[in-house]
Amino acid sequence: MSDESYDIVIVGGGLVGNSLALALAESSLRIAVIEAIDYEQKTDSADDNRAIGLSYTSQRILQKLGVWPKIETKAHSIDSVHISLQGRFGVATISAAEQGLASLGCNIDIHYLQKILADSVRLEAHLVLYAPYRVSACQRVEGQWQLTLTNGPIEKNLKARLVVAADGSDSELRCTMGITAQVWDYQQSALVSRLTFSKPLNNRSYERFTPLGLMAILPAGEREATFIWSTTHDKAAYWQTADEKTRLQQLQNVWGYRLGRLHSISPAIHYPLRRIEANELYRDGFVLIGNAAQTLHPVAAQGFNLGLRSAMMLAEVLQSAQKIGRDYAEAAILAEYVNKQAADRKQIAHFTHFLVSRFSRDKEFVKQWQPLALCGLEWIPGAKSLLARLGLGGAQKALWV
Repeated sequence: MSDESYDIVIVGGGLVGNSLALALAESSLRIAVIEAIDYEQKTDSADDNRAIGLSYTSQRILQKLGVWPKIETKAHSIDSVHISLQGRFGVATISAAEQGLASLGCNIDIHYLQKILADSVRLEAHLVLYAPYRVSACQRVEGQWQLTLTNGPIEKNLKARLVVAADGSDSELRCTMGITAQVWDYQQSALVSRLTFSKPLNNRSYERFTPLGLMAILPAGEREATFIWSTTHDKAAYWQTADEKTRLQQLQNVWGYRLGRLHSISPAIHYPLRRIEANELYRDGFVLIGNAAQTLHPVAAQGFNLGLRSAMMLAEVLQSAQKIGRDYAEAAILAEYVNKQAADRKQIAHFTHFLVSRFSRDKEFVKQWQPLALCGLEWIPGAKSLLARLGLGGAQKALWV
């Protein structure tokens, strides 16, 4: 059987890979997406409590991709963010009204977002989908890539001018290419549950730095929220085995009664927290994107937002090169993409790491300036606007918004 040929093959049909595919769908380029999971299985899952905080810029990008109307029906607006330290003075509040916006962003369950993007890719006539398939081999031959896909005993061969690796934090394709990555193990786990309260959240999210770790509450309904807790592995293990009454009482002690009485908490899912940065982002005819390029701590909820902006930047650069007759797969074009998004990537990665390394430390001298840092957000002119801009993801001017 002859090889099937494409201009671009995207390996990884997750959130970022699917977003890139949709951004390229209207171009004249032949695009294929390879995903290890059958898209029919990307359905609503009541067992997955994870959620994603979409920034204002991400909402605009998703509007551009034509999927926002479906997402909006499942999303919960975030109009303000309340940041505090448990048992210490120092509080900061960032509101959409202060920034001249209708909202700061929204919260959406990750399985809804996955399903909406997966369905859009599956139904897009200009995209070819290979799922469920894994890339078992990827070799550079005479200026293009030869990929071998496997699904059990079934095997397919593809050729591509450009391969985009969007296959996640532990990217198999990154390893296959021999690209190394720096890894920071935070020695923490993220726990994610669903909470219900006696008082409404009024579209406000909360972040609280506590001796037990960072805790965040994101609206998921009038009196319902996604609860995210970054803590040590031993505390996470204890939490997993504690009964609901014990967990509710501990959280009530941490949060007080600003949201009334906690009514219920769902069983938590958990995963280890790491920061990963690939030491190379591109080679001739090959580029990394999303979590395959960098994986961030969820403290600032910027992982997918950064990946989505990178996907749109890559689509913009590739299509611009094609329009003027340049080889979109050559290293110089991919270097242009990497350089254009380098400042955004560096800024968000360093900002996220700073929050984790400074506010999560238990040393006394660090504790002394933490309240002052939060007060500074309120007192120093422009400080809150700078923080808001980082969260909104709107620091860069781009054609796609």
